[in-house]
Amino acid sequence: MLSPRSLLTAQIGAHLAFIYLLFVGEIWQWGIVFAVYFFTGCLGMTMTYHRLLSHKSWNAPFWFQYIGTIIATVGLTGSAISWVAIHRKHHKHADTEKDPHSPTFKGFIYCQWFSMFEPVEVRYVLDLTRKNFFVYQHKFYFLISFVYAAILWFIDPMAVIYAWLVPACVLWNAGSSIVTLSHLVGFRSYKSNMARNHWLLGIFVWGEGWHNNHHHAVNSPYFGEYWWQIDVGGWVIRLLQKK
Repeated sequence: MLSPRSLLTAQIGAHLAFIYLLFVGEIWQWGIVFAVYFFTGCLGMTMTYHRLLSHKSWNAPFWFQYIGTIIATVGLTGSAISWVAIHRKHHKHADTEKDPHSPTFKGFIYCQWFSMFEPVEVRYVLDLTRKNFFVYQHKFYFLISFVYAAILWFIDPMAVIYAWLVPACVLWNAGSSIVTLSHLVGFRSYKSNMARNHWLLGIFVWGEGWHNNHHHAVNSPYFGEYWWQIDVGGWVIRLLQKK
């Protein structure tokens, strides 16, 4: 069963694995870290949890929300129900005392590393709780991850580190940086909200760094408004919606 303490424990392990791989990792292993981060971060968190489930901003192929959700599961950022509930509340109360992701009111450290302790309000995700798939994903969250880890172990015990834990560490910090750094530093194309655009996060977090653009047009699946605003998540969505 998914709980804040279990998720924190998993992420502590992921961060320790990252430190370990810094000393012993080979180039090809870091290449796999990046590849897995693309799947969990871009296809899972960005395209599925965020743009599809949280905002329903694009028409995904029927199969994608299920595959994308399973991929996001092994990213160790929480279930779809918990992630989406907190994110929707963030948009409703952005940059106020009720914002669960505000570094101004909650503090940078809490938002960056301890947001798993933010209470999940089911009223924000009634649509997901009506679907057994998402209820079971929440209930068996770690079982899914452990099955993935077991498969990796039989392939190569080190794969648990470079194909699961380290990418999960990268994803947690990359995703958290959007709700911390993007609300503290960067520039604004639109003055109507506190969120900011940050070009480096735009590149590294699959387009999520164009956070000011997103808060200005939350129903758009495309965060990069100009050709130079790299939005890999938006590009993949365009490819899928053409089919």
